[in-house]
Amino acid sequence: MNGLEQRIWEAFPTGTPVTADRDGEREVRGEVLTRLLLGAQPPAPGARASLRLHGAVIIGEFALRFAQVDAPILLEDCEFERRPVINWARLGFTSFARSTMPGLHASNVTVEGHLKLNEARVDGELRMPGARISGGLVLDRARIRSAGVAVQAERIIIGGDLAAGRADIEGLVIVSQGRISGDVDLDRARCVAPAEPETVGEPHALLAGDRGVIGADSLVVEGGFFARGATFDGELRMWHSRISGAVSLTDSTLTNPGRVAMRLDSATLDGGLFIGHDFSATGEIRAVYAQISRTFALRGARLSNPGGSALRAASMTLQGTLDARGSHLDGLVHLDDSVLNGPASFVGATLTNPGGVALAMNGVAASSTVNLCDGFSAVGQVQLSGSRIGSVLCLDLATLTASPDPADTRRNAAFALRLWRTQVPELRLRITSVTGPVDLRHARVGLLRDDPASWPEALHLTGLTYETLEPPATETDRRAWLARDPAKGQRQPYEQLAAVLRAQGDDDAARSVLLTRQRAHTRSAGWASRAWGVLQDVTVGYGYRPMLAALWLVVLLGAGTAAYSAHPPRAAEPGKAPEFHAVVYTLDVLLPLVDFGQQSAFVPAGRYLWLSYLLIAAGWILATTIAAALTRSLRRT
Repeated sequence: MNGLEQRIWEAFPTGTPVTADRDGEREVRGEVLTRLLLGAQPPAPGARASLRLHGAVIIGEFALRFAQVDAPILLEDCEFERRPVINWARLGFTSFARSTMPGLHASNVTVEGHLKLNEARVDGELRMPGARISGGLVLDRARIRSAGVAVQAERIIIGGDLAAGRADIEGLVIVSQGRISGDVDLDRARCVAPAEPETVGEPHALLAGDRGVIGADSLVVEGGFFARGATFDGELRMWHSRISGAVSLTDSTLTNPGRVAMRLDSATLDGGLFIGHDFSATGEIRAVYAQISRTFALRGARLSNPGGSALRAASMTLQGTLDARGSHLDGLVHLDDSVLNGPASFVGATLTNPGGVALAMNGVAASSTVNLCDGFSAVGQVQLSGSRIGSVLCLDLATLTASPDPADTRRNAAFALRLWRTQVPELRLRITSVTGPVDLRHARVGLLRDDPASWPEALHLTGLTYETLEPPATETDRRAWLARDPAKGQRQPYEQLAAVLRAQGDDDAARSVLLTRQRAHTRSAGWASRAWGVLQDVTVGYGYRPMLAALWLVVLLGAGTAAYSAHPPRAAEPGKAPEFHAVVYTLDVLLPLVDFGQQSAFVPAGRYLWLSYLLIAAGWILATTIAAALTRSLRRT
C-alpha cells in the first residue's frame, strides 16, 4: 500500500475522514477500497465504520457487484479512472458528490439512504435500471455528458426526492416505469437530446429518434414534478405517467421544432399542470386523454409550432380551470371532445394558424363559462361545433379573422367562427371585428346577446333556436340580420324570430317578419308559384295582413254598389222579384257560397254584366287567397 491507502485503511474502522493532498500522493487503487468495504478491516468497538475519502484519484476498478455493505460510502471530490460498478449491491448511504467519473453502473442496486452525485462530472452513462433507493437520488448541479443515454434509470424506485436542480445533462434521461415517493426537482436544469441518437438502441430508439431528452413514460411520482426555469432541447415525454402533486414548468423553455416538445398523453396529473408565465415551447405540447385535476395554467405562455399543433389536448378531462389568459399560441390549439369541469379563459390570448383552424373545441363538454373575449384574437378558424357549455360562451370584444387556404375547397373552410349544433344558455357575440362568415346553424341558445355593429357580412342561421334576444329584438334590425344568411328563403330563421317577437308581445312585428319570409320564399320559386304568390301578397299579404283583405272587400263592394245603384239590373221575373238593394246584390255577387237571393233575381245587361263577372272572379280569387293564406298562417304559427 502507498501512504494514502494506508491512511484510508487505518481511518475506516472509526469512520475518520481522509483528504488527499493535492500536491502530494493522490492515487488510490479501487481494489483496496473494495477490500475495505467487503470486510477486510473490521469496525472499531463502539464506532461506526465508514469510507470517507475526499480529493483522491481512484485508479483501477472500484467494484461492489452483488456485495452487501453496511458502512456509509463517501467518495467525494474524487477522480475515477474507470466507472464504478455497484450492480446488484446492497449499500448504505453512498455519495459521489463533486466527483469526476466516466460513468456509473448501478443496475438493480439497493441503497439504504441517499445516493448522491450532486455537482458530479460524468462523461458517460449513469446506468441504474431497477435501482432501489430508500432516500433520495441527488443530482443537483451535476454535469452529465453522453452521446446516447445519459441516465438509464428505468423502473427505479426512490423513497425520497429525485433532485436535479441546475443539473446540466446532454443525452437521454430515462426514468420510465419508475416510482418516486417525493418530488422530482429539475428547477433551472438544462437537458439536451442525444447528439448521436442512433447509439441508444432498443427499446428507446423511437424516443431518441424523436429527439427525446427525458423519457418518463408510466412514471409514478407521489409528490410534484418541478422544472421551473429549466431548458429542454428535445422531447419531454411523460406518457401514462401519474403525478400526485403539481407539474410546474413555469418560466421554462422547451425546444423541439416540428416535433413534440412535451408529451403528456394519458397522464394523470392530480395537482394540476402549470406551464404559464414566461414558459416557451417550440414544438407541440400534447396532453391527449390526459386527466388533470385542479388548474391547467397557460397564462402568458408562448407556444409555437407553425403549420402544426401548438397544443393538442383532445379528449382531455380537466377538473379545474383552464387559464390561457394572455397566451400566444402559434399553431392549432386542439381541445376536441374534452371535458372541462371548470371555467376556460382565453381572455387576451392571441391564436395564429393562417390557412387553418386556430382553436378547435368541437364536442367539448364545459360545465362552466368559456371566455374568448376582451382582447381575444384568432387568425384562423374558431370551432366549437357540437359543444355543450353549461354557462356562458363569451366572444365580446374578440377579433376573429378567417384565413382559409385558397387550395382548400371545402364548404366549411372559410368560416371565421363555427358554432354548429352548439348548446349554451347564454351566447355573447358583441365581437369587435370578424372577417369571414359565422356559422350558427342548429345551435341552441337561451339568451343571445349581440350588436348590429358587430354582425359579419355572412351569418348562417338555419336551425338556430334562441329564447331571448338582447338588446330586445326590433323588426327592422332583425330583418337585416336575417338577410345576412346566404341560405335565402329558409323558413326556420324567420319563424324563430317571429316566435321571439310574439313572446315579447309584438304580434305586428312577428307578422311582418313572417311576411318577409314568405316574400323571400316566393322570389326563389318557379314562375307559376311566383305569380300565385304575388296575387296572395297583393290581396291579403299572405294572410299576415288581414286588413288588406278587408280593404279590397270594401273597395269592390263600394264600386259595385255605386254602379248598380246608378244602373239597377232588370228583374229576371217581373212581378216576382224582391225589392232590389245594390249593396246586398253586390255582396251576393262578390261572396262565393253565399246566397242572399239578389243575384238570381236580377239580370244585369251590357257592361254591367261584365262587371258582375269581374266581381264574381274577384270574389273567388279573394276567398281562395284568404283561405290559402290563413291555412298557411295557422299551420306555421
